Amino acid sequence: MQRLQDIQRQAYEDYSRFVVLTGRRRVGKTSLVYRLMEETKELAPSLYFFVGRKTEAALVKTYCEEVRSKLDEYVPEGISSFRDLVQLLLEIGKRRRFTLFIDEFQEFEYVNAEVFSDMQDLWDRYKKVTNVCLIVSGSIFRMMEKIFKDEEQPLFGRDDCTIKLQPFTTKTMREILGDYKANYTNEDLLALWTITGGVARYVEQLMNSRCTDVKKMLHYVCSGGDSFFIEEGKSVLVQEFGKQYGTYFSILDQIAHGDVTQSEIEASLGVNSLGGQLKILEEKYDIIKKKRPVGAKEGSQTVRYEIQGNFFLFWFRYIHRYSSLIEIQNMPALEKIMMDDYPTFSGIALERWFRQKMMESCRYKIIGGWWKPGGVNAEGKSDKFEIDIVAETLEGEVEAYEVKRNPKKISSARLQEKVEMMQRHQYRGKEVKMAGLSMDEM
Repeated sequence: MQRLQDIQRQAYEDYSRFVVLTGRRRVGKTSLVYRLMEETKELAPSLYFFVGRKTEAALVKTYCEEVRSKLDEYVPEGISSFRDLVQLLLEIGKRRRFTLFIDEFQEFEYVNAEVFSDMQDLWDRYKKVTNVCLIVSGSIFRMMEKIFKDEEQPLFGRDDCTIKLQPFTTKTMREILGDYKANYTNEDLLALWTITGGVARYVEQLMNSRCTDVKKMLHYVCSGGDSFFIEEGKSVLVQEFGKQYGTYFSILDQIAHGDVTQSEIEASLGVNSLGGQLKILEEKYDIIKKKRPVGAKEGSQTVRYEIQGNFFLFWFRYIHRYSSLIEIQNMPALEKIMMDDYPTFSGIALERWFRQKMMESCRYKIIGGWWKPGGVNAEGKSDKFEIDIVAETLEGEVEAYEVKRNPKKISSARLQEKVEMMQRHQYRGKEVKMAGLSMDEM
């Protein structure tokens, strides 16, 4: 909000500014700009244009009514092109200041793709002689990236600022839950984080329904075919993936259930090479990311994949995998599967919680994990070594953490053994601070 207010002030006092606001669906982009418009309405009026998949003429007709209502300006009848309307607005912007918010901007691709070229032309001509704060937002990552980050696109480099709105911080999650349940437990907090990952709309759904513990939350998720959460993953991701969503869903399902290397995913799906699809999921859609052991070189093959965002991980682990139960409305069975698996799944989310908390502290230059692939030794025991979190502070100090829900399951001796193995490969001769992290430290 502070960043938006600063840019808006610059636009009003100096000359027009162009802001691109991105972030996944449900993260709160529209609500944030609405709040900005409300809090600064004494400074200047604001316009809101939503880009739906209608004809250009139908959209422009709605926008003209918004201009007449909010700016109290004369708008000639018969304007049917977005270009003509924007030019009219920029002419108005020469003599008065206002904010224009265009929501789901990427949808112009389906309405009239020439809009992007038209806006580039008009913005270049009018920017320095007007006082308009232009904010455009979009929730389809690949399309917003293409529009503003592809050098071949007309609007490349035209934005003054890009804000990628992130889910709530761990601190904010604690504050929100505390507002609804003053005596909440860390188990309650972990459940809220496990299911929502801090995404504003999901948090809002659970809190407004007074679901403040794990049983209530999972029951709400499984509350029949009309449950908001059941269709959510599909409705969000099908928009991103388009017709290819079946293949991508199969890959994400396997990752959510523990196949985290390319060879494991390919073996489970019976496919020879998925390298191209994995690259697209990572680079084009930003829904998975590569993990390498701390200290591994960029090109090393010791790569694991993880799904970004707790909600998508949750959705693929339960909703997508058990869609047959949802088809026959056996929601009690789905709820039981979730509850039985919750201690394991929330343990994964707990590790993510601590990584996120460490990132927010801004104390570190590296946060990751470390592992050494292994097999079975002569005694029949696994010789695989893995440390949940390895971090290096800005001062160069190294920290290693074992993460368990139950502190009694943390073995200092075993962590020491793992750290010694790591030091043979990484941080040789360097002191490593070791500790266990459990729900007690949330």
